[in-house]
Amino acid sequence: MLHYLIAVLDNTLPAATALALLLFLAGRGEGARRAFLLGLLPGLGAALVYAVLKRTTGIAVREYYDLGTLLPSLAAAAALPFIAPGIFRRGGGEIPFAGRLCLALLAASWTAAALPDLLLYPPDFFVSMSSPFNAEFLSLVFGYCLGLLLLLLLVASLRALAGTSPPALPAVLFALCLLLVFVSQGLDLIRILLARGMVPRLSWLMSLALLDTRDIFSFAWLSLACLLALPPLLCGGPHAGANPAQRRKSRAALRGRRRLSVLLLGCVLVCALSLTVLRNQENSEAEISPPLAVSPLDGIIALPLETIDDGNLHRFVYTTRGGVGVRFIVIRKSAAAYGVGLDACDICGPTGYYQRKDEVICKLCDVVMNKSTIGFPGGCNPVPLPFFLAGGALRIRAGDLEAEERRFQ
Repeated sequence: MLHYLIAVLDNTLPAATALALLLFLAGRGEGARRAFLLGLLPGLGAALVYAVLKRTTGIAVREYYDLGTLLPSLAAAAALPFIAPGIFRRGGGEIPFAGRLCLALLAASWTAAALPDLLLYPPDFFVSMSSPFNAEFLSLVFGYCLGLLLLLLLVASLRALAGTSPPALPAVLFALCLLLVFVSQGLDLIRILLARGMVPRLSWLMSLALLDTRDIFSFAWLSLACLLALPPLLCGGPHAGANPAQRRKSRAALRGRRRLSVLLLGCVLVCALSLTVLRNQENSEAEISPPLAVSPLDGIIALPLETIDDGNLHRFVYTTRGGVGVRFIVIRKSAAAYGVGLDACDICGPTGYYQRKDEVICKLCDVVMNKSTIGFPGGCNPVPLPFFLAGGALRIRAGDLEAEERRFQ
């Protein structure tokens, strides 16, 4: 449950916060709201196409897709304050075509960047599960839906409070939002360009790429939301109105804004706890034990059965002739059957598996493996590894591990 709750918030919180503020400000300029809404459509379409290709083919490369969202987003974020200053003013009037184009690009690129993971998560719930009517499946779905609900409540309260806040506050917060977008996406762009060898590996670029800024930016986005929630809670004193009825109406409106502020701060608090305390708990549960190094004799790795017949997951590593550590796992499934596979799968790569009680779980996507299916291909199961039993030992050919070297490079 925790994995998908945290993943939804990590991947979607920045875009959700920015889109909520942008939607409000777009309503200040003539034609801007229409441009914003039209921009959502290609963003949704791009995310859907990528998710389908990623799930069904091997041609979808996330880094190239991210480049396609980062470049227009950075360009539009840098240009918007200069070519469409009207959206930062109350009653901003007509927005020029270039300004509306920037709004559409921001809406499209932010949507396209945030949605693919949300679309790819649900199919993972069914991987290696014989039936959806079990506690583990319901736990995964609950975590995913709870993350979406938190985001929807945060966006709805953020959007509503923006309409009742002092006129300059949403504009100031959106300016800070654009700055955050520019810095965080700029760092993402540097990482992709370095990973793909598109720019020289200069020392200062490598230092920027290695910065761990995830928590910094997550709390920066949450801080923007808090700033919008504070005015209704801090304001007080007499309520304006020519008569008691108007004053009662003013007090009722203030109570409504304060309820929205409390709702928004509650969502921020839950998000903050999820991205700190719960993330630490989830990561601590998913610690992978170090593998035991093994060496072949006459091209065969022999594992005595008495060392692996306890029903627990055992992890080993074989170092290839190229110096690459190829990890594999062994677990006894029944009295007469063993599950043997690489510590990697075709979907999640070499992130590995860990054992929780009597369950084997993929560290990356939190999917639970049915122990009886380990050793068979498909879904998030470990890549099967050929073996045979002889002389009281489970034996694996070193050549079969050499052939899988590429998965761990």
